[in-house]
Amino acid sequence: MRIPGVLFRIEAIKTTRRRAFWVAFAVFFGLFLFDVVNAVQIATVRPNVPYALPESWPRILGMPSVLGPFFLGILLILLVAPEFSWRTGRQNVIDGLSRERFYAGKLLVTGLLVALFFLLPIMIGGIGATISPSEGGSTLVRQQDASLMAGYGLALLVWGSAALMLACLVRSAGPAMGALLLYALIEGFVAEVLERVSRTADKVIDYFPMAISQALVDPLAYYPDMLALENEQRAARGLDPLDFPDVEILIGAALVYAAVLLTAGFLSVQKRDM
Repeated sequence: MRIPGVLFRIEAIKTTRRRAFWVAFAVFFGLFLFDVVNAVQIATVRPNVPYALPESWPRILGMPSVLGPFFLGILLILLVAPEFSWRTGRQNVIDGLSRERFYAGKLLVTGLLVALFFLLPIMIGGIGATISPSEGGSTLVRQQDASLMAGYGLALLVWGSAALMLACLVRSAGPAMGALLLYALIEGFVAEVLERVSRTADKVIDYFPMAISQALVDPLAYYPDMLALENEQRAARGLDPLDFPDVEILIGAALVYAAVLLTAGFLSVQKRDM
């Protein structure tokens, strides 16, 4: 069996035997399935609240965009960090698996979980909107919808990369999860302070990692009509209009962050004692 197949088999056995995987999977997708069923039921009794494709993609991806990256990050830490504290990673290396291949296995797990958290909400939500009694459009996915989906996938990648890096650096599940949540809180606090300093400093906030991941899943970044309506309502309340960096910039920043975080995780595995 070739190396990728061996790594896949090793990681599949480890992952599917961990209770954390099944609990996180069941909770997240149980919540999402409930959300979809609820939306279909509302569309059935209230025709003025439609749930159909392609107009409902922002609604379908709303809950996964908020909870998906968080669940993915916590799950990855729970799967990877104990490999260091339980010394199973060390035993793998002693048994002949190189550090590079060990980390490649973790990258494989990250990629597969990103794909899982990306595809299943789209499939379940799409099926729910299809069986809904609401009248749909002539196409299932518009260009803006595809861009929103890609943004959701990139947000998952950023959070997954951060979680993998923290798992490899901190090497204990509890502190690593605490570090992930603490960073999110600190970035929010720093963003609030900078927002009050000046408009120039305010623009810097848009390129923080969590700000990038949030912008990537915000429908207002992809649907000009929605953004125009939101800004009209903000203007009526005397608020400044919202604006977003270009989608190309968001994509580039997300890829750069993912590359830096994954490289940091690799260096930790390569240079430190297992």
